[in-house]
Order: sequence, then C-alpha cells, then structure tokens
Amino acid sequence: MAFTLDGQAMLYIAIGILAGLVLGWLLFRGAGKRAALEAELSETEGELAATRERNAILEREIASSRDQIKPLADEVDRLRAMKSPAKTNPSSTAAPVTPRTEQEGGIRPGMKIDTFLSAPHGEADDLQLIKGVGPKMEAHLNEMGIYHFAQIADWTPKEIKLVDAKLGTFKGRIQRDQLTEQAKLLAAGRVTEYEARFGKLGAPS
Repeated sequence: MAFTLDGQAMLYIAIGILAGLVLGWLLFRGAGKRAALEAELSETEGELAATRERNAILEREIASSRDQIKPLADEVDRLRAMKSPAKTNPSSTAAPVTPRTEQEGGIRPGMKIDTFLSAPHGEADDLQLIKGVGPKMEAHLNEMGIYHFAQIADWTPKEIKLVDAKLGTFKGRIQRDQLTEQAKLLAAGRVTEYEARFGKLGAPS
C-alpha cells in the first residue's frame, strides 16, 4: 500500500523544517555571542587583576614613603615646638596642634576613650581642623558627646558604623573624608605628616 502525503501534511513538515532551521540558527548565533562575552569577560578580569596588582604595589610604595617621611616630619614638629615654646590653644587654626598628653585632661597614650562622653576631658579640640568637618558637623558631633581628636582616632569599625548611623545628613563622611586617619595624626600632634597627606592645617578643604 503506497503512503502519500496530502497538502496539509506537507505544509506541517515544511513548517517543522523551517522552525528547526530558525532554532538552529538562533542557537548557533547565541553560542557565538556567549563565546564572545566569555572572551570579553576573561579579558576584563585579566585587566582587573593587573589593576589590583598595580594598586597593591602603589599602596606598598606609599606606605614605605610614609615610613620614611615620619622621622623627618617628627623633627620638623620638634623644631616648630622649640621655635614656639609657649603652649598654644589647639582650637586656633593658626597654631600648631599639640599632643593630648601635653594638654589638660589626663588622656594618656594608648588610653581608650569612650565613643561618647558626657563632657570633654579638659578643653575640647577644634574638630573643624579635620578637613570635611564644618561648624554644623562639629556642633552635631559635640551634641553626640564627641569632643576630641583622640576619640575619633580610636574608633573601631563597629564604632564607626554606630556613629555614622547617628550623623543624619553627614552620614558617610567618616570614611569618605578619612576622619579617623586625620584625627590620629592630629591627636598625636603630627602636624607635618598631616599636612603632607591632607594639606595645610586650617586651610579650607
């Protein structure tokens, strides 16, 4: 018995063949695009790894340079102190910052100061010397119980997160403006090193 196909069956077969060809073309094209994207991703990852390595080298070089600068900066600060033996008010932007151990308040090197204080230890520091801290932010910090460079310098990542959550419109400024790094140098009276890294003390940021 001979098997014959009518016109409708032939149409279905033709449609099936055409659909198969289209699907195959789409799969082939998709595979090509995927291969191109994978190659592009691999190249980008390679460039990113190279950039990270360059950044790591630069960070090591910067750290080495800072270590070399510190003794010179300390000597400059010592000469500054000899030139102006009288104690100066650290709240004056024209005056050098003196370490807290030389000021009233009993703050000793290595002494952990509470994140928030009910009152300053002796005279409050001029927090506006920290670049990025203006009158409004200083007032807000004081209201929170933050008065001293040494407080900010000692903040742990957990404390930074705690303080940052209370800063309101100033949220994010601690890390963006490197407030803890600035405060560490100011608390130690390392004016020369500070100015080498952050610019002239008391100058607008």
